[in-house]
Amino acid sequence: MLSPHLGGAILACDQRQVGCIASGRPSDSPLLDLQFPITQVALDYRSTSEALEMAAIAVEAGFDWLEIGTPLVTCQGLAAVRAVVDAFPSVPVVVDYKTMDGGSRNVRHTKEEGAQIMTVCGNASDATILSAITAGKELSIGVVVDTIGAVDKASRARQCHEWGADIVYLHYSADERAADPSQDSTQWLRSTLDATSGPVGVSTFGVTDAVQASRMGADYFIIGHPLTAADNPLSALKNYVEEVKGNYHSRH
Repeated sequence: MLSPHLGGAILACDQRQVGCIASGRPSDSPLLDLQFPITQVALDYRSTSEALEMAAIAVEAGFDWLEIGTPLVTCQGLAAVRAVVDAFPSVPVVVDYKTMDGGSRNVRHTKEEGAQIMTVCGNASDATILSAITAGKELSIGVVVDTIGAVDKASRARQCHEWGADIVYLHYSADERAADPSQDSTQWLRSTLDATSGPVGVSTFGVTDAVQASRMGADYFIIGHPLTAADNPLSALKNYVEEVKGNYHSRH
């Protein structure tokens, strides 16, 4: 049986205009009508049931995209992708494989399970990133590059945009944050925005760094455990969306 959050959110997401993924797109652009800013919640859970519960809350809070987090796809496989896609058919779903090899294969998996977007790591080989982008164009799957591990994030972002990546985002990882809590993804944002005119995103730890990035001109904002684990996640996530969108400074 669906929880009140889940049942209500499915109805809500069918009624609201998402407008991020469109049909009839040009063959050279897997993602069409990207309406910035885009907010994305990371469903970093080990169980599908937990992910569905939080997805419902996030949709109610106004999030644009749902992310099948790496822990979820690792623990539950592609069945978790299909479960979220089926539960929220009007909300774009991102599969965060953190692809390091087999770029085109993961694009095909994404297509087969009904999701619209996949991720590839920026420190993967050029061949892997290019294979994902090429397959994405062929199958109308968006490709988002996560710069985690890339040494020169600005240059890699520019290169990936030139190859045709739809979005590149900056990622100060949880392990890096644990080692140095004083830093976040915004440390690389200005240089990256200067390097490329393509859409740039940030993985965030809360409202403070998200608002800073929004005012600087970032386009795509990811939040997970810091807010999904809040005592009142609905309130925390609503506030995040409001602050990001209320402070957004578009470069486009």
